[in-house]
Amino acid sequence: MISEYRPGRIAIVLAAALSATTAAAAAKPVAQPQGPARLAAQHWDLVDWTGRQVPQGKRLRLDFDAKRGSFSTDTMCNRAGGSYSIKGSSIRLGGRKGQFASTLMACPEPAMTFERRYVASLGAVRSWRIDGDRLVLRTAKGERLTYQAAHKPAADAPRRFIYVSAETKPCHGVAPMTCLQIREKPGDPWQLHYGGIVDFDPQPGIEYRLRIIEEKIAHPPADASSLRWTLDQVIEQRVVKR
Repeated sequence: MISEYRPGRIAIVLAAALSATTAAAAAKPVAQPQGPARLAAQHWDLVDWTGRQVPQGKRLRLDFDAKRGSFSTDTMCNRAGGSYSIKGSSIRLGGRKGQFASTLMACPEPAMTFERRYVASLGAVRSWRIDGDRLVLRTAKGERLTYQAAHKPAADAPRRFIYVSAETKPCHGVAPMTCLQIREKPGDPWQLHYGGIVDFDPQPGIEYRLRIIEEKIAHPPADASSLRWTLDQVIEQRVVKR
């Protein structure tokens, strides 16, 4: 079986267009590293920016790699990154001149203007602090960029490849629900998946091949799966004609 399901337990499932953030929330809270190590222990998603409207439907995720001393971020149309350094509550992104490496894809306005302003603000960041599950970056001019912590899988967690059908199917745990259909090989029969895939937002009519990260949840609630699947990469996708 590809998907773990135990009869008599309430399954957490993915509705047709619902990202399975609930699967990530199923785990009991674990102690997080503190200080600079906390930056690299989690993903950080932009939720507020002083004087600016954060785009809806487009996740701007910031990540830190403590071993390499580098960061990377979605900027709207592209991804950018570079080195970072921390001293106490001070932080610099992109070296002394705030310079980042970036992909060079163009996209329509106003997205490009937003991206330029966002990158400029990141380059001007001078301080940081973590309040609970929020990371607050402040620029030299007092702008605040606030990020929400998100689960970050362990670097050594196993990866696996699956196919996701273009169609969901009705399924039944304790109550009627809607499940994804998945399989590991093209010729295999589709199987119902009773859990979610974190960070995966499937679109109707599209079949996917994914690389996912699989983690065991040490002490899952009684109504949840003992496995957490997180999207690692969309390998391919195709429109399925009915």
